[in-house]
Amino acid sequence: MIITITGKPCSGKSTIANILIEKHHFKRIGVGDMFKAEAERRGMSSEEFNAFCIKDPSYDFFIDKETARLGKELENENIIFDSRLAWHFVPKSFKVFVDVTEDEMAKRLALSDRTGKEKITDIKKAKKSLINRFNLENERYRQLYGTDNLNFSNYDLVIDTTNISAEEAAEILWNEYQKFCKKKD
Repeated sequence: MIITITGKPCSGKSTIANILIEKHHFKRIGVGDMFKAEAERRGMSSEEFNAFCIKDPSYDFFIDKETARLGKELENENIIFDSRLAWHFVPKSFKVFVDVTEDEMAKRLALSDRTGKEKITDIKKAKKSLINRFNLENERYRQLYGTDNLNFSNYDLVIDTTNISAEEAAEILWNEYQKFCKKKD
């Protein structure tokens, strides 16, 4: 069964996904990685590329069609989609939102080991950039698909990682996922 993980930037989505992959032998599809790679290829930050995609959604359509295709093709495999919108395009999945406060989000970015345009060491600048990026993404998704990533009724589980470790979040997710799978049987 597929798990789709979305959430705010720097909430720990990828780290949680990687823990589950290592412990439970899932395969990972990182849609955000593809987006960041395309932004880098174009010499843009994620925030800049988000603004670009509002004007030209062709890259969004390409990635979203690919996500839906993979979701159908791999629906009986143990896959984790680390993606802002996979919950929408892979309806037969356990849908998870990873939340975090804006202050913690900014602190994590400022203290991260990211490089290039993604590296911001000033916490105030990091917070402003992350909030802007998330708002741009959410607005783009609203315009393109009528979705709202902050509508928690879209998800089977919402985890706030502000005060817990990625390992604790992964454990909570795994336990809830097992309950979800038992209900499906």
